[in-house]
Amino acid sequence: MKSGFRPNQSDPIIDPVGRPLVSAIVRTVGRDTLPRTLESLERQTWRPIEIVVVQAREHLSQAIASSLPLRVLDGRTLDRPRAANAGLAAASGEWLIFLDEDDTIEPDHVASLLGAAMAARSPVAYSQTRLVDATGATQRLLGGPFRRELLQRSNYLAIHAVLFSRRFVDQGVRFDESLATFEDWDFWLQLAQRCDFAFLPRPTAIYHASTGNSGAGAGANLDREAVLEQRARLMRKWGLG
Repeated sequence: MKSGFRPNQSDPIIDPVGRPLVSAIVRTVGRDTLPRTLESLERQTWRPIEIVVVQAREHLSQAIASSLPLRVLDGRTLDRPRAANAGLAAASGEWLIFLDEDDTIEPDHVASLLGAAMAARSPVAYSQTRLVDATGATQRLLGGPFRRELLQRSNYLAIHAVLFSRRFVDQGVRFDESLATFEDWDFWLQLAQRCDFAFLPRPTAIYHASTGNSGAGAGANLDREAVLEQRARLMRKWGLG
């Protein structure tokens, strides 16, 4: 397992002349929170950004529009990991980030993560995350300095807290389509096999964990029995106790 990443001098993390394109991948099943999510992308201080919306249910009637370059993948029934992989396949940015339709990010989220990646010379950077309730009140903060052994015990990275280089996609890293949930945790473990992550010690990701229906969130969106079952499955896959 590699403990660090050292880029080639001919392969800079951020081109000092041309600003790298960031692809934001949004998985949607047609929730009414999607416009709020797209608006938080439009408010980003970083440019250029493209949005790749993966419609994970057939016949969604909700109109999808943005002032940013937008690509919409239509008309299939996809579960969480397959929708994520479809987004990876369609994205063209040098850097990639996920933002599900029920979450948001602060305006400086992408720019700050790119800055953290550049400072650490790392192909992965993540921020802290504010877990909020249905009223928007902060319940707690998620995330701390990168520790591989801690990530192997618990996923402290919200999916939209992490920005990563597309080099992993080019190397064949994908979401495990056999996992109903925790597909993001498994993906981070794959990346952590290859490098350390840069940490931004500020909460620039906002996790509306109680408003979804995955069963893996918080409050009403928590199926504890299913979470424990899926966690045990992930631990077995990685040979972790």
